[in-house]
Amino acid sequence: MRHSFLSALAIAVALTGCAGGPTTTSTTSRSLPASGGLPAVDTAAAQRLLSADETLQTLDFPASGTKTLSGRIVGYKSVAYALPVRQGQRLEVTMDSPSSSAYFNIQDARDTSGAALFAGETAGTNTALIRATEDATYVIRPFLNHAAARRGESANYTFKIERQ
Repeated sequence: MRHSFLSALAIAVALTGCAGGPTTTSTTSRSLPASGGLPAVDTAAAQRLLSADETLQTLDFPASGTKTLSGRIVGYKSVAYALPVRQGQRLEVTMDSPSSSAYFNIQDARDTSGAALFAGETAGTNTALIRATEDATYVIRPFLNHAAARRGESANYTFKIERQ
């Protein structure tokens, strides 16, 4: 409970200094047949998870591929990323940041309990590996730990997101 509360307080999601939003690149590892399409992103459910300091961006890249994006967390402000996943898909998300105070969580947009599928601050790793048990919208939420966010610190980050 305490971690969920602190994570909610610490999650900061708005990019500053980047008028066009985060920098992204993507690659396709292979093409999937039309039947291998992704579910629609549930933006309404994803938006309900966010605090007033967070903004939502939907990630758009092939159903099986890799996307790299860069952003910045400032205090409690940052961008949360909504990502559709198909049942059975494997999702690997790695965050690189020069800040030891920067972390990320991954949540299922339908889960309103605040529980994270991956809680970076307690996981002991900067890489999340998740296999989707059903079609879903996952929300990737970068944040600074509470003390750093409260002090108004900032951190750059890069995500490598691979969906297979």
